[in-house]
Amino acid sequence: MFRQILKTGITLIACNALAYAPLLYAEQLSLPSGDLVAPDISQEKYEDTVNPGSDHEIMVKVTDNIGVDKVILYFRTIGQGDYKPRTMQRLDHSDNYMIRIDADNIQSPGIEYYIQAMDFAGNTLLHGHSFSPLSVKIGSTAAKPQVADSSEVAPKVAMPGAEKGISKWVWIGLGVLLVGAAAGGSDGGGETTGTLTITAIEPNN
Repeated sequence: MFRQILKTGITLIACNALAYAPLLYAEQLSLPSGDLVAPDISQEKYEDTVNPGSDHEIMVKVTDNIGVDKVILYFRTIGQGDYKPRTMQRLDHSDNYMIRIDADNIQSPGIEYYIQAMDFAGNTLLHGHSFSPLSVKIGSTAAKPQVADSSEVAPKVAMPGAEKGISKWVWIGLGVLLVGAAAGGSDGGGETTGTLTITAIEPNN
């Protein structure tokens, strides 16, 4: 008799345990985890311009007290359309995450973006927001120095004193001619004796 009662009691306990086991398990799943700390995002090098036709790299540092699950970049052309998600890649088992946006995806006037980091417990942190994103505008390339065409004729430069030097030699030449003319002016029949004085004003150098 006692054994039968004990057996019946054990059977009832086992049945109740099996019946309430799913509820107990579900309640445990609904309890909050011990990790309530969201990841931290920092961007040490932020560039707000990109050259036309160039790719653009974005790098951030993401840390968490337990571990980072994923980091996602959301970007679009400034003020246009919906944001496009892109998963950022972790670099060499470090805390740095990087992504390269191809030049084909960077349209004028530029792009705007924000970043979402999530840990394994589901805690999420945003760097920038969809309504207040970070922006990268297409900048103008630096003007290249212009090289003069070799076919162009260089302008003539007047040398100081050149004209004065030419005038000096002209006056000397005229004096020699006058002396020669005076010497040859006498006829061959007789000697001619006389004095010829030539006064020339030489320009100042």
